[in-house]
Amino acid sequence: MRGLKIYLADGTYNGTVTMSSDSSKISAIRVAKENIQDYENELDGPGIYLLLVGSDAVYVGQTGLDTIQRRIMNTHSGDIDASWHTALGFKFTDSTISSNELQFIENAMCEYVHAHFNKCLTTSPQKANCTKTFRKRHYHLSGVQVHTCENYIQDINFYINVFPDGIFTSADNEEKDKKMLHLAGRKVKATAYVSDNQFIVCKNSEFSTTETPSCPKYVHERRQELIAEGKVNDGRFIEDVSFGSPSTAAACVTGGSANGRQMWLYPDGKSIKEKEEFGR
Repeated sequence: MRGLKIYLADGTYNGTVTMSSDSSKISAIRVAKENIQDYENELDGPGIYLLLVGSDAVYVGQTGLDTIQRRIMNTHSGDIDASWHTALGFKFTDSTISSNELQFIENAMCEYVHAHFNKCLTTSPQKANCTKTFRKRHYHLSGVQVHTCENYIQDINFYINVFPDGIFTSADNEEKDKKMLHLAGRKVKATAYVSDNQFIVCKNSEFSTTETPSCPKYVHERRQELIAEGKVNDGRFIEDVSFGSPSTAAACVTGGSANGRQMWLYPDGKSIKEKEEFGR
């Protein structure tokens, strides 16, 4: 790709990475969830985005008439919002690109993810429909539009392949070793991992500011301690916090009774209880 420009925010591919090219109408950015708000300009436009979960699962989305930043921060289906940690945004300079063209490109990227990663978390289009034949038949684009979309897809694939160790960094692989989990089906979004027989709720996880009437006394007291110690502030964990069990962790996060073995889920959607029962 001619005139390729790469900026590494911390000097490595593990931090924020931005890319552009004189020969492409697409720019790319890889940025961690907690830094999304700092890159409004790079994400202020239509395009395609990938949300990375754990170290081997990817959600593919497209903006429609919205911008990448706003679409990423809007609500997604299932537990995606609680579990993704990094976004790859591919912004198009052509602001007139149509919704059908974006859906065509999204479909192609879903096909790519199904082929290259352990799990594609996008449920629509379904895997069986992520094919070149389906795209050309389903999205009602002219021959010129199809050709343009296929050029865009080639550029996105090029940007993805620039990452020397892939879009999942060594830091993401460390998360896999930590057995990353997320809280299932709750308004409060939290992530955690198991380490040395302790259950660790991660920094930046949400913390319910209210408690249910059935909240156990010991949970109420532990929640008050976390606030008093400054480990929780304004409904969010300020640092990683360890708990003796997944149930205590879930109860403290949600402010009520909780069965953590059922509520904490791995990236593949299985609970701790299911993993223990099936031995994997």
